[in-house]
Amino acid sequence: MKKRNLSVLHVSLFLILVIYCISLLWPLVWAIVTSVKEQYDFLYNPLGLPQAFVFGNFSTVLEKFEVNAIVDGVQEKHGIMQMLVDTILYAGGSAFVATLIPCVTAYVTAKFPKKKMSGLIYALVIATMIIPIVGSYPAEITMLQNLGIYDTLLGVWIQKANFLGVYFLVFHAAFKGLAKEYSEAAEIDGANEFTIMTRIMLPLVRNTFFTVFLIKFVEFWNDYQVPLLYLPSRPTLSFGLYYVSNYTGNTISTVPLRMAGCIIILLPILALFIAFKEKLMGNITMGGVKG
Repeated sequence: MKKRNLSVLHVSLFLILVIYCISLLWPLVWAIVTSVKEQYDFLYNPLGLPQAFVFGNFSTVLEKFEVNAIVDGVQEKHGIMQMLVDTILYAGGSAFVATLIPCVTAYVTAKFPKKKMSGLIYALVIATMIIPIVGSYPAEITMLQNLGIYDTLLGVWIQKANFLGVYFLVFHAAFKGLAKEYSEAAEIDGANEFTIMTRIMLPLVRNTFFTVFLIKFVEFWNDYQVPLLYLPSRPTLSFGLYYVSNYTGNTISTVPLRMAGCIIILLPILALFIAFKEKLMGNITMGGVKG
């Protein structure tokens, strides 16, 4: 076998990547170490190992992590379990519609590339990615209030049901890469367009669909801005962390307790990736036609 000689460039790139990985892992390690410290230990030893591991921080967060929410004009306290349910509903429903709509739209445009509407949709996606859209929050809130769906999960899900963004291009490329023989064979057997899409084409890109869904789920899980603006009566876990980090008048205002809260919120996402790592690491597309 021919031996490869390591150049200065290769070594330099390797060192840069190692430093970059350390810069990503260090905040996580620091948060884990800080979450098991006493407050005085953190104040006098913010970067070192704890003098004593205080795992009771996690039980304290589970018991006392709560935020104020306005429900029908009345202020109520929402605990961590109620915020967890609202987070799952918000992140799960939003991720599903934010994945399904661009997937179906991309399939239609890839299936009928010569149609004028397909070209218009593709151009619209590119244009919205180039042109910044700012200052739309007041108009969106007013529209949702007039429709009677403000401060509802349905209203938020409808907001996420659009095909704009990079994932439209991901699905479009995935469908364009599939062999036409799949759909042509189904058409010969008498299948209509809806059957071809739901029973043949969508299953062929299921790995891509699931990967995009997970990415969007994590994005919405960590999102606090949308619940803050559009779901004032249903605070999520991320909004809860935002609340306790900006208001000192709560029972988990210390840094170790806040870090413990961050770790608790991280655990479901970590478990999700561990459970589905095989699917995420699998082939993104399928190919091949029997001869």
